Amino acid sequence: MEIPTLPIKYINSILTAAESKGVDRGEILTAAGVAPAMLASDINRVPSATFTKLTATVAFMLEDEALGFLDTRLKPGSFAMMCHACISSSSLRKLMQRWAKFYQIVTDDFTMELVEEGDWARFTLTAHEGMRDPENYLTQSFLGIMHRTASWFIDKTVVLDHANFIYPRPSHANEYNFLFSSPVKFSQQENSIVFSSKYLDAPIVQDQRSLKIFLASAPMGLMSSPDNDNSLVTKIRRLIRNNVADEFPEFEDVAKQLFFTGATLRRRLRDEGSSYQQIKDDIRRDTAIHLLARGDTVIEDIAMQVGFSEATSFFRAFKRWTGVTPRAYLDGAES
Repeated sequence: MEIPTLPIKYINSILTAAESKGVDRGEILTAAGVAPAMLASDINRVPSATFTKLTATVAFMLEDEALGFLDTRLKPGSFAMMCHACISSSSLRKLMQRWAKFYQIVTDDFTMELVEEGDWARFTLTAHEGMRDPENYLTQSFLGIMHRTASWFIDKTVVLDHANFIYPRPSHANEYNFLFSSPVKFSQQENSIVFSSKYLDAPIVQDQRSLKIFLASAPMGLMSSPDNDNSLVTKIRRLIRNNVADEFPEFEDVAKQLFFTGATLRRRLRDEGSSYQQIKDDIRRDTAIHLLARGDTVIEDIAMQVGFSEATSFFRAFKRWTGVTPRAYLDGAES
């Protein structure tokens, strides 16, 4: 099973927004069970379960599903209310139009709009003065959550052509591969997800019973769960992840399994902002972090389980991935 990790940058953004509402970050970290030492490195990462618990803690403490990023407080249950209000829609088109109207009623801090242009549709998010999102966490997460929710309602992945963002390419741009199963373009005219308009005619197939199950983890859990996407990065991760303790397949062998030439696969991965080496490193990194967080495996054994024959090589790689040594990470997780 794919178990991702998320960057500490996201947690710092959420903590900064919560602090702007008068909540002490130490109080949040204590309630969420996150050690302050985990925030020491800007490139550190946390298991998905830790991230979900922290966001749920902030939402509870602030009584705000927007986590303090908006002037308007989105009361807990707002997302659920929107889903209940839209589930009777006859198609995805009607559902997304209702989404936009719902948020227009509950907040003035941003607007959403469904735009159709021939064979393509765009779902846009426009920030207004009351939306304070300096690290662009809320913008990307809102669009990512809406995309995953749309796919859930029709029980079919809405394959994105691309995602647009008005801000420049950030240093952690590769993280967008986790949220969006498509190329991501920065410094554009709008924030939007772009997809074939054929999906808009798809009927809503979920009911109140399945919605209850979905809402047990949504919306907070949607940011920290892997997308059921068709991106090459995700396909390759699924193809090779069970080889983490052994030798990963050669790049050319992976290309053949996916019916690409090596040059074509390399170019397609570059278009998604990744590479085969990056995918292998990410699998090793995420597996190591989860084993460390679990706390029942010695570091030397973890090194072997993620494909390192020598612990010293693993120590160097882990520090390159997270900014801290495995021992420092373990001490931070336990403190």
